Amino acid sequence: MRQTMIDAGMVPGITVRAITNRATTDPESIRWTLATEQLATVFDWELGDLVQEVLLMDGMVVPENGQVPLLDCHSRWSCEDQMGSVIDFKQTISGAFAATDGLVRFAADEKSQRTKQKVVDGHLTDGSAGYRVLRSVWIPEGTEAIIRNRSFKGPLKVTMEWAIKEFSLTPIGADSLAKVRGLYVGPFGETTAIMPDCRGTTLRAR
Repeated sequence: MRQTMIDAGMVPGITVRAITNRATTDPESIRWTLATEQLATVFDWELGDLVQEVLLMDGMVVPENGQVPLLDCHSRWSCEDQMGSVIDFKQTISGAFAATDGLVRFAADEKSQRTKQKVVDGHLTDGSAGYRVLRSVWIPEGTEAIIRNRSFKGPLKVTMEWAIKEFSLTPIGADSLAKVRGLYVGPFGETTAIMPDCRGTTLRAR
């Protein structure tokens, strides 16, 4: 399965998750739910298999400059792939789950503004957050663990600390509460979460 993930375009070590937009769509202030603590199926590179993961929102680490790139379907190979940036990260609630949202800012070029209009018009609702897992625990089946005064039952991966690297807009997402949670490994070893990718491969790599 590991080779299948690589063949599908995933970079070893990066995790991706998708989420449906639960953001405000005021053209001048678009806030997007980037991730939630809802269970998500991701590919674990260490275990070499798909696993259920809970991503703890209070463990998110933001870059020192306070922003991450806004990308087109997790493509990071050209400056043309960047459509803007995401800033002003805040912990919130989405449905019954803790969540994190951010202020999405679109660049002034034609492509970015066309994409923004699709969001404002309600056509584009999904996104995916790319992140690098910094600290996590695997809970085997039939066992239970207490993490930060909360009980979790296996089989489950609980990620306590993760660094958000980018946020992508995608035509199709997976997480019904935050179509912007994903991750894949970049050229420098960073992990990014995605699910599914923009080619329709419903896989999440880590």
